[in-house]
Parts: sequence; structure tokens; C-alpha cells
Amino acid sequence: MGSMEASTAPENGSSAAGGGAGGTACNGAGAASNGGGMERRLRSSAASASWAAHLPLEVGTRVMCRWRDQKLHPVKVIERRKGSACSSPADYEYYVHYTEFNRRLDEWVKLDQLDLDTVETVVDEKVEDKATSLKMTRHQKRKIDETHVEQGHEELDAASLREHEEFTKVKNIAKIELGRYEIDTWYFSPFPPEYNDCPKLFFCEFCLNFMKRKEQLQRHMKKCDLKHPPGDEIYRSGTLSMFEVDGKKNKVYGQNLCYLAKLFLDHKTLYYDVDLFLFYVLCECDDRGCHMVGYFSKVKFTMI
Repeated sequence: MGSMEASTAPENGSSAAGGGAGGTACNGAGAASNGGGMERRLRSSAASASWAAHLPLEVGTRVMCRWRDQKLHPVKVIERRKGSACSSPADYEYYVHYTEFNRRLDEWVKLDQLDLDTVETVVDEKVEDKATSLKMTRHQKRKIDETHVEQGHEELDAASLREHEEFTKVKNIAKIELGRYEIDTWYFSPFPPEYNDCPKLFFCEFCLNFMKRKEQLQRHMKKCDLKHPPGDEIYRSGTLSMFEVDGKKNKVYGQNLCYLAKLFLDHKTLYYDVDLFLFYVLCECDDRGCHMVGYFSKVKFTMI
């Protein structure tokens, strides 16, 4: 016990003084460090508070957003909506476009995913475009419109492309369930209005009818007689089979197939007029039936 007490006592006055001075210096540095951290937090809080007064954010706002990789990426607010329990402006949800990525990654995010310290001043794009167009001749503007065409939209002129992007700017279906798979969708698809803003659609993988709820799909599966696409099997190799489906004979199936495909194709234009098309559906078969894995289509008759 005596040796332990001796070890805790200072050996001489100089070491005690040095220890005291050192302790004071460390405490002072810690205090300065804490003060700096507090100052930064106060500045950040003040910036966030200043933007909180402008909530909800306007469409067109540019800000940094935390993506699924947990990193911040620049986004542009495309649309906004009130949350399920919208009691304050902070409860709004925002549909954002990640400017570094393709449109298929656009999504709805909550306010806590946005870094309000990085909000940029909102610029009215129509005013900006008007000011820019005044500086260009008509020939220059037409040349830019003709050359600035997004990949996959080469068949559209500039005006049609802008109309297409405006109409399809917000993805209306976020996920689908097809057989054993849950799939994130990429693009807007013109489902009937009652299915708009449905977070998830459930597809029968054989007849391609779609429902809003899992319970509806389960009841449907008990009644659905199909175990493969409603057409003729024209090819088989091992567990793979190809079925030819006539759009005129199976109009609803053809339309539903187009609805489904549009969720993953940005520029597909065929939804309703399927009579003139043949659909070739590739399936993987097992004891439960033939499960669709892909398809292509072609026109029955070519007009010369």
C-alpha cells in the first residue's frame, strides 16, 4: 500500500509545476478546440435555420443529397409533395434527379437526406432560357436543339423531347413484384390513373395482370389457369422456351407487357395498339410453370 501511495505523489516541486503547467496548456487547447467545434456547429445551425424559413424547397432547387452509397451527390428537385403526416414544411418529400447519373436513378427522398447547407439559389429556368436565347441567333439555337439529343431519343426532335421529359419526369411506380422477384423500376409508365403513385405493383407472372396489394394477387393466383404466356410454344431448349403471342388475339396481355416494359425503357411509345404486333416471350420453365425472363416484338406485316 505504501509503494502505491508513493507512486502517486510528485517526486519534486519542478515535476509538479511542470505537470500543472502541462495540464493547464492541454485544458486550454481542448477548450479552444471545443470552442472551434461549437462555432462551426453554430454556423451550420444558423445556415440550416435560415433555409428552414424557406421550406418547403422550391422545384428547381439544387442541393447535395445522401444517396444509397452514403455519400453526398448533387441533385436537382424535380417535384415535391406533402408527406403522409404533413404537419409542417419539413415533412415534404422531394423527387430529385441525380445530375451525375441517368434518370432511371431519380427517386423520392425525405428532407433529412438533403444537406441544406449546400442549397443553391433557385433560378427560374424559363427566365434563364429566355435570357440565353436572346444572346443566340435563331440558327444557333436550332443547331443546339438538333445536336443536344439524349441517347435513345434520336428519333425525337428537340420540342418533342422536351414534351416527353416533362410528361415522364416523375416515376409513378417505384417497385414491382413479378414471381419471386422484387424489382426497382427505372422510368415512368402510363398505367391507368388509379395506379399512379402506387409504391409497388404486383404482377401475375403468367397473365401479367397487375394489382395494388399482395392479397389481391394471392386471390388472383388461385383462379388464374395460365402457367405460361397465352401463345404458341415455338422453341424449346432445356429449361428455356420461346412463346409467340399474337397481339390481336391477346390484346390485354400485349398491353400489360408494354406497361411492364415501359418501366425499364425511357423512349418506348407502344402501349395500346398491339393488334399489329407479334410478341416473342422467353421463359424459364420448372415444375411451377414458365416464368418470363424477357421478350421482343415485331410488326406482323411491313407496308412497302
